[in-house]
Amino acid sequence: MKTMKFLSVMLSAVALSAGFVSCSDDDESWNAQSEGSKINMVSTRAFVLNEGSYQANNAGMTYFDWAADTIYNSDLYQAQNGVKMGDTGQDIVLGSDGSTVYTILSGSKYVAKLNSVGIENARYPFDAKLGDPRYLVEKNGFLYVTSYGGYVVKLNAKDLTLADTVKVGANPEYIVEKDNTIYCSVSGWGADKRVALIDLADFHTVHYSDVMDNPDQMIVVAGRIFVQGYGASYNYPWGELKKDGTFEEIGSCSKWAAYGNTLYLAYSETDWNTHETTTTFKTYDAATSTLSNESPFKNAPEELASLSVYGMSTNPYNGDVYVMTSDYVTNGRIYHFKSDGTYVKTLEATGISPRKIIFLR
Repeated sequence: MKTMKFLSVMLSAVALSAGFVSCSDDDESWNAQSEGSKINMVSTRAFVLNEGSYQANNAGMTYFDWAADTIYNSDLYQAQNGVKMGDTGQDIVLGSDGSTVYTILSGSKYVAKLNSVGIENARYPFDAKLGDPRYLVEKNGFLYVTSYGGYVVKLNAKDLTLADTVKVGANPEYIVEKDNTIYCSVSGWGADKRVALIDLADFHTVHYSDVMDNPDQMIVVAGRIFVQGYGASYNYPWGELKKDGTFEEIGSCSKWAAYGNTLYLAYSETDWNTHETTTTFKTYDAATSTLSNESPFKNAPEELASLSVYGMSTNPYNGDVYVMTSDYVTNGRIYHFKSDGTYVKTLEATGISPRKIIFLR
């Protein structure tokens, strides 16, 4: 009887400890607790940045298992750090090492460095001169952050100390890097139409290319740079910024994401008289310059066609696509599609206005 009781206790202990160790085919030794996690986590984890409501201090970071489509924590940041993230979750980026997370809280005016389980270990606050931070890109040990004061701010990626700044124009937004050159859209809150180009070897010489009125999003696909904006009449044009500095418009879209050579395009139009929204999806093959007007998604839930798409992200490990929706008041939804377009599942985002997902394993 004592032997049986001893075996029972030992088996229970093994089972309990296994619950705190997450394994995958790629890394069977990863343990969330070794990173200081206060909660059990799986290695195939995804972090959703929820923007929250303006000036409501309710931005958050949802954690879910992307292999099982299971949400485990509605606010990972608060669970791991004991405080709320703050106001207006703007951007979240997975570092080049595959385990460091950088995030921007625009309303709270800071950039934070988190470890692979969401614990903050460094922060840089933006002062009134720099203005609200917006988006960032990492390159060669530095973060390049746009800020509404009109700057691209250069931070050391290791400890988020300030390295340099350069003035680019009023209210810069998205930022990308290609061939050691930084590109950022200069919106001017509707008064500008340029993309700023900064050579990283110099950093203080800025060149400009004209694109569309009020440029916003930027993305690099198949070695090509694409820019999207609001346009003079809010028709959300997008197109390519070519190597010679000219811009060629291709179509209209309000949100996008890429995997491989494919650019997934969402266009949500809202009639503000009736408050009815219509959303359509297309794809663009950047390798062949082919635009397909057919939706890439199969058996999508009917309601998706009448919801406002607030963000799109792709899983770099398998090409799956995640479409995030928002009504700006209640918790958003995440629609998961396989890489072949097959609908998988709808996840409740457990946060207002989910805007971007990063994937770890």
